[in-house]
Amino acid sequence: MTGWHAHAVTLDRLFCCAGSIRISLYDGRKASPSFGAVWHKIVGPLRPAVVVIPPGVWHGITALGPETALLLNLVDKAYAFEDPDHWRLPPDTDLIPYRLV
Repeated sequence: MTGWHAHAVTLDRLFCCAGSIRISLYDGRKASPSFGAVWHKIVGPLRPAVVVIPPGVWHGITALGPETALLLNLVDKAYAFEDPDHWRLPPDTDLIPYRLV
């Protein structure tokens, strides 16, 4: 399980190639028509999909089932260690209306 995280400018593309995961998203973009919405997608080899997560959308991952899950994250911008584009919140934060735990 991950905590919640989001980016200011980076676009994530998530693909689960082994096991099964639930990707939970929360739209924190105030100008978005879906602001405040929570959405879930279960993916894995039996339900293959690439989930595209735009900047400003909080997301967290939970592994499902007994087998190890393998997640690929294909970003559109390289990680900048000197100026990281990464915000984090714990999985049980009160700032998002869904708890990953």
